[in-house]
Amino acid sequence: MNFDSLKQQIKKATQNAFLENVTNYGKDICAFALVSDDGAMTVVPYTNTSAHLQKMQKEDPIYKEVYDFEPAEWHTSDGANDEVNAICKTLNKEVLREDIDFDAFKNQLFETCVQVLEELQQDNFFKDNLQKDILVLFSISDTDEPEENLIKWAKRTNTETYGEAYQAYQNKIW
Repeated sequence: MNFDSLKQQIKKATQNAFLENVTNYGKDICAFALVSDDGAMTVVPYTNTSAHLQKMQKEDPIYKEVYDFEPAEWHTSDGANDEVNAICKTLNKEVLREDIDFDAFKNQLFETCVQVLEELQQDNFFKDNLQKDILVLFSISDTDEPEENLIKWAKRTNTETYGEAYQAYQNKIW
């Protein structure tokens, strides 16, 4: 698989998905994530809004942090649907190859997603479009990925404040 090409596709889809959500929700956006799965067959954008976050935290205050940091609990997983679907089709086809080194492929996919978000943060893409910093994560649905990796990625894709808050969340004993 040509990961340079895939990276460009993911970056363009990420930008387009985010901009679609800016059009729909404006400055109410408080978080954005790319989410994959342990099967390395998906890369899906998730967006959270302050209104949704406050509503969920009010309804279930015991799990307040879950609504902050778990994209599956966020407002929407919509945006750049055609581009995202094309990426997922490519990933599915690649994963089903008989000669694939799956662990290497999965690790490279995850690193590519983190790099995309990291580069967009360094370019102030999110901040320039919202005039504020937001939480930006790479996450994996239903995973056994070590917490250290999730924390390391969050620190790469966020301001120090958001990175530390995410680490505190991951280190919390439920």
